[in-house]
Amino acid sequence: MSVKLLISGESNSGKTSLTKNLKDTLVISYDGKKYPFPVPHVLVPPFDSTAQLTTLINEKIIAYKEKFKVYPKTIVIDTVSKIFDTLLDSCSTKHTGFKVYSELNKEVHEFTEYIQNTLIASDMNVIIISHAIWNKDIAKYELVGKGDFAKRGGFLAETDEAIFLETKASKRIVHFKSTKFPARTLTEGVPDSEPVDEFNLQDYLTLLSDKQTTADKHAI
Repeated sequence: MSVKLLISGESNSGKTSLTKNLKDTLVISYDGKKYPFPVPHVLVPPFDSTAQLTTLINEKIIAYKEKFKVYPKTIVIDTVSKIFDTLLDSCSTKHTGFKVYSELNKEVHEFTEYIQNTLIASDMNVIIISHAIWNKDIAKYELVGKGDFAKRGGFLAETDEAIFLETKASKRIVHFKSTKFPARTLTEGVPDSEPVDEFNLQDYLTLLSDKQTTADKHAI
């Protein structure tokens, strides 16, 4: 069964590097730099609306199917932070005053609906990568987001599974459960945290999918 997983962390924490071992995956790369790993990917060109972006993603999914004869099992969006920044810039160019933010909310809503009602509904896993920043006022990390969606907690509020990457004393740590970090899981047997060197994203995705499949068998 499909899984929606959030990966967040500060810049240069190794978020993109986690994707290097993924299988049957299409990476939607929009992070201001080239995607560095031998995983099928698309470097997203400039866009000015959610509709333009999702049309491109759909085209690349079809291109993946034509090349590999199957649809990708996992879609990685790297990063939603950059996507939301671009949508805000576009709305600021097209509109003025309060309408900038009302239109931005519409664009963000359209994008989140696309993830849930098109990608997840097509039984594709979706890995959402987001930057996070430290908020000293509340002593917690917060996801970089925009508009009302960010105020509601962003993708952390829309996923059951979220991991956070922390750089600590030159070492990278994956957090699965935390009140300090935007990380949580409903999967039994998962530790609170572990070194990145011991973590495999594909194996973790398979674990989450198996858990979801077991849970769905009990749906009435």
